[in-house]
Amino acid sequence: MTKKAFTIILSLILLIPVLVYFTVWDYYAINIPKWDDHAFKAFIIEYAAAPGWQGKLKALLRQHNEHRVALTRAFAWLDFSMTGHLNYRHMMMAGNILLLGFIPLWWELLKKNKKPFSALIPVPFLWLTLAFWENMYWGMAAIQNFGVVTLVLWTLYLCIKPDVIPFCLAIVLSVLTVLTSGNGLLVLPLGALLLFLTHNRKRFALWLVISAVQLFAYFYWYQKTEAIPEPKASVLQLGEGFMAFLGSFAESIPVADHFKMCFFLGVVLFLVAVSIASTTLFRIVRNKYSQKFERITDLFCLGAILFILGTALIVVYSRAGSGLDGLITSRYKIYSVLLLLVAYLYVVIPIRGSFLSPYITAIVFLAVTFNVFSYHYHLVDAYNLRKMQVTDQFNWTFANKNLSAPADTSFAANIIEKTPVVYEHWLPLVELADRQHYAGTTRGLTQLIDATTFKPGSNSLSIANSSFTSQRLQDSGIYIVLSSPKRFYIYPAYRTRNKSRKELFLKQYYFAPGYHTEIPYAGMEKGTYKLALLRQEGDDTGILFSDKTLKITHQIERPKVKVNW
Repeated sequence: MTKKAFTIILSLILLIPVLVYFTVWDYYAINIPKWDDHAFKAFIIEYAAAPGWQGKLKALLRQHNEHRVALTRAFAWLDFSMTGHLNYRHMMMAGNILLLGFIPLWWELLKKNKKPFSALIPVPFLWLTLAFWENMYWGMAAIQNFGVVTLVLWTLYLCIKPDVIPFCLAIVLSVLTVLTSGNGLLVLPLGALLLFLTHNRKRFALWLVISAVQLFAYFYWYQKTEAIPEPKASVLQLGEGFMAFLGSFAESIPVADHFKMCFFLGVVLFLVAVSIASTTLFRIVRNKYSQKFERITDLFCLGAILFILGTALIVVYSRAGSGLDGLITSRYKIYSVLLLLVAYLYVVIPIRGSFLSPYITAIVFLAVTFNVFSYHYHLVDAYNLRKMQVTDQFNWTFANKNLSAPADTSFAANIIEKTPVVYEHWLPLVELADRQHYAGTTRGLTQLIDATTFKPGSNSLSIANSSFTSQRLQDSGIYIVLSSPKRFYIYPAYRTRNKSRKELFLKQYYFAPGYHTEIPYAGMEKGTYKLALLRQEGDDTGILFSDKTLKITHQIERPKVKVNW
C-alpha cells in the first residue's frame, strides 16, 4: 500500500467519530432554549436598541452570573443578523465546531514530536462522544464550555511559540478566552507562568501588562452573583469530589458503582498529572532538550494540566456543597477527558521504533471501546433532555384551554426562529381526548394506565411504571397530560438505562422497562386536573385519560433564582 493511500484510509477512520458525533447531535438537537438560553433573547433586544457603540459594547460585555459571555452573545447576534432569527441549534453547532478545534492542536503536538499520522486516531474517539451531551444540546453551554477549553489550549500553545505572529495571536485569543467563561481567566496567570519559564522577559512583561488591563476591565463593574450556593462540603468531601471530577470520564464504564469508578480513576489521573507536571517542570528548569519542540510540548502540557486542576478546584469548591454526584455530570467531563489526552501524549511521544505501532493499536482499541460505552450509556440522557425541552416549551406557550398562542407581531416575539415541534400534531388530539376521553391510536393504553401508579404528594405528583418496554428513540415514549377547566400541561415520562450489558450491547436495548416522573406543583394553577397518558410511537400518537384526578388546592410559587442578567 502506498503512503498516500494509507493516509487517505487513516483520514477516513478519523472522520468516523466526527460523523457519528454530529449525526447523533443532529438527531436530538432542537431549537428550544434551555435555562440561561432565554437570556439571549433579551440580549438581542438590548443590542438592537442600543443607541451607539458604547451601548452595544455594554450589552455585549454585560455580566452573566459570574461570567462574561461576550463570545456567546457575539455568535447569537451573528446568527440573528445573518438569518433574521435566533436559532439555538445554530449556537449549539457553533460550540460543537469549537470543540473540533482541539483536534488540529493535538495533531500539531504529535507531528512536531515526529509521531506518525496514525497516532492521532485515538484523539477524536476519546474527544467526540455523547459524554458531553449536556453541552452538546445547550446553545449557551456549547459555546461557553467547549469554547473556553479550546481557546485556553490554543492561547497557551501560541504564547510559547518563538515566532512573533503566534504570540500576537495568543494575546487576541486571551481576550476572547476571558470573555467566554469565568475559568478563562486562568489563561492569564498560566500564560504568565509559561512565559516566565521561557526566560523571555519582554514577552513576560507585556503579558503581565495586558493581563492587568484585562483583569481591571473584567472586575471594574463586577457584581457577586447570588445564584452560586455557599460551599458547605467538608474537607473529606472536597477531596472525594475533586478526584471524582478528574475521573468523571469513566462514568460510562459498565460497572455497578459509577461514582466509585470515577473516584478511583480520578486518583490515578491525579497521580499521573502530578508526575507529569513535576517531571516536566524539572526538565524545563534544567533546559536540556535534544529537540527544541520538546520544551514547547513540556511547557504546553504543564499549562494544560494546571488549567485542568485549577478548574477542578474552582468547580469542586463552589459545587460540592450541592452534592458530589453533580461533580461527575456531563458539563464537566471535558476536563477529565482532556487530562486523559494529556496523559496520552506522555505515553506515545517517548516511544520510538517498532514498539510504537502496537501501543497505538492497543490505545485505539481502548478509545473506540470508550466511545461505544459513552454513546450507549448517555443516549438515555440525550433522549430525556429532548423530551424535557419539548414539554417545557408546550407549557410556557399554551396558557389557555383552546391551545392557541396569542398572535404577536412584535419584535421580541419573533426573535427565535419558528421550527417544527412534535407537539404541534398533538394539539387537535389533546382537545379531542379531553372531550371524549381518548384520541388517536389508543390500543394498549388501558393496560398501560392500569400498570402505572399515580401518587399525589404535598408538593408533587409521582408517576411510575415498571412494564413499558418500547425502545423507540427521539420523540417517542410516554408523556403525561394534565387537564383542568382552564388549561393543559404536558410533562415527560423519563426512562432509565438498561443495566443488562447483554441486552444493551447486543440487542441495542437502551432503556430499562418502565418509566417515571415527578411533576412539581410549583407554578401550576389551582384546580382539579384529569390525568392522561400520551404515547408517541414513531408517527403514531395515542392519548387516553385515566379515572384518576389531581386536586391542587393552593398556588405554589415557583422558586426564583436571583440572576444578574
